[in-house]
Amino acid sequence: MDKTKRIKQLTKLLNKYRDTYYNRGESIISDYDYDNLFDELQKLEEETGIILSNSPTQTVGYEVKSQLEKVKHSHPMLSLGKTKSVNELIKFSNGKDCIISLKMDGLTVLNTYKNGKLIQSETRGDGEEGELITHNAKVFDNLPLQINNTHRFEIEGEAIITKNDFELINSKLSEENKYKNPRNLASGSVRQLDNKIAKERHVKFVAWKIPFGFTHFTEGFNFAQSMGFEIVPYVTYNSKTDDIDKKIEELKAIAEDKSYPIDGLVITYDDVEYGKSLGFTGHHPKHSLAFKFYDEEKSTTLKNIEWTMGKSGTLTPVAVFNDVEIDGTIINRASLHNLSILTNILGTPWVGQKINVFKSNMIIPQISWAEKLSGDFDKDIEKSYIPTPLKCPYCGELVRFKKENDTEEMICTNPNCKGKLLGKLCHAVSKKALNIDGLSEATLQKFIDRGWLQCVGDIYHLPLYKDKISRMEGFGTKSTKKLMENIEKSKDITLDKFISSLSIPLIGTTASKDIAKFCDYDIEKFKLIMGKSPYKFTKIEGFGDKMARSLFDWWSDNIKEFLELERHFRFKKIKNNINVDKLKGQNFVTTGKLHHFANRDALKEKIESLGGKVVGSISSNTSFLINNDVNSTSSKNTKAKKLNIPIISEDDFIKMIGE
Repeated sequence: MDKTKRIKQLTKLLNKYRDTYYNRGESIISDYDYDNLFDELQKLEEETGIILSNSPTQTVGYEVKSQLEKVKHSHPMLSLGKTKSVNELIKFSNGKDCIISLKMDGLTVLNTYKNGKLIQSETRGDGEEGELITHNAKVFDNLPLQINNTHRFEIEGEAIITKNDFELINSKLSEENKYKNPRNLASGSVRQLDNKIAKERHVKFVAWKIPFGFTHFTEGFNFAQSMGFEIVPYVTYNSKTDDIDKKIEELKAIAEDKSYPIDGLVITYDDVEYGKSLGFTGHHPKHSLAFKFYDEEKSTTLKNIEWTMGKSGTLTPVAVFNDVEIDGTIINRASLHNLSILTNILGTPWVGQKINVFKSNMIIPQISWAEKLSGDFDKDIEKSYIPTPLKCPYCGELVRFKKENDTEEMICTNPNCKGKLLGKLCHAVSKKALNIDGLSEATLQKFIDRGWLQCVGDIYHLPLYKDKISRMEGFGTKSTKKLMENIEKSKDITLDKFISSLSIPLIGTTASKDIAKFCDYDIEKFKLIMGKSPYKFTKIEGFGDKMARSLFDWWSDNIKEFLELERHFRFKKIKNNINVDKLKGQNFVTTGKLHHFANRDALKEKIESLGGKVVGSISSNTSFLINNDVNSTSSKNTKAKKLNIPIISEDDFIKMIGE
């Protein structure tokens, strides 16, 4: 797009957002996205020299006389690698002396001194090039304008506005004019031309890096402090001798006392040369690591809503959006779980809708915010809306809308829908059930389309098509042979996994294990009870009438298919475990990364083999939360602490069970 045209477009768009926010009290775009558009406009204005009379960069409550100049940094000002795991801080130190400092939440600034005088201050910008803000730096509350050093000297840090000053500034403003947070206020204050703004808002500079000239980071801090700079609060840390939890709490207390806005911590090797020797990745240096208190959010645009179907026929909306990189991985899809969540988050979705995305616990993609319709009919009518389907996208039959406990779902009414079949097959081949590697969702769909799969039992007829499969795109002789071996291997199975593979409503993996245990893992005993009365299973703790009724109904409708499927398997008995009741009556919640167990399913299997139960959420009935990051600020950890539920690591759990 032509730069002049883009300037006009951005000016009009930003003025609309400003008018909606200040005059109507509505926020139809996040602060993050507004700042990005504002920065884009300002950059284009600087590149072209074109500034419209109504440009938002010129109308922030004062008259701007010129624009900020660009400056290339003397060295790359890179961002840091990030983690939310306390264990990663321990691993980073690995017995070496480190410093852990507060991660200030403001605007990164580099100050340069020559012959003892401040000659230049610049923002981080894109890491290679920033903006000159020397005029504002000269009125920071605490930045020395002259130091006792005749050499060229650079010092890096954060321009901040304390939380106390932020609250004081906001207290004098009407509700509609209040600022969102100290970070945005500091950034906006530092990047204006009129330095009266920065002075009135008491912007401060807190130093956290002296780029070169010292053997140890702590030496650099000591020198900076002797020159009159305010340095970032820090503690020394060595994983061999220090308690990481105490160090973190100590720093948090300092931040609270000083009213500093922070969004995490930073760990750095004290030995500067050692840190430099580690080099860089493509994005960040290896001498430091940022420990985040909050999930990283990225802005992107919605492309479509796709609908996936589970084994029960429930349609799940999935947001598809432009690629974003978060925590080192590219993501472009996020589940919206059900129709209610879709409506609450996106409202009426359209192609090009702005959204903010994060990875919950750095794993699961989620949408945190979405641009809403402006209320301007003439504008909104131009949007490419994404409608909610009234017919199943898999079979074309009408869908049924079901609302229960404020949650609305969409369910396909066709009992023979191919989407349900795909969901059932995906579940059947999963690790929790038949555990057949090589049958991905895409592969299963291809086999369904060719008419080879109409039920779970048909998986064991696939060897009849092995020659045709080997000629399919993406397959070959070796991969086909491997798939056939995996299918044959799956025939050796325990009763609990077989029951799990059947997709019986209300009977999940835990109930399947309880039933199998009740039947002594004997398939004949299971068939006998199912044929006489599944209500006998209500003797199992926590097994209710609804579950028994579901078994009864399923058996009545599927007995022929069951007997056909059963004949393919060789059932393995499980020997009685003397520790089978070791964890009886104890409920566990698991979260976070694992180091000893292959995955959470393996940990869950171990807990259940000892009589314990694994549940999905924290409640007053939870006995333990297993999380290797004991000090995580995740929602589960927070709730567990609130309810005084013990948080234990894998090591603690292994000691508990005596292994």
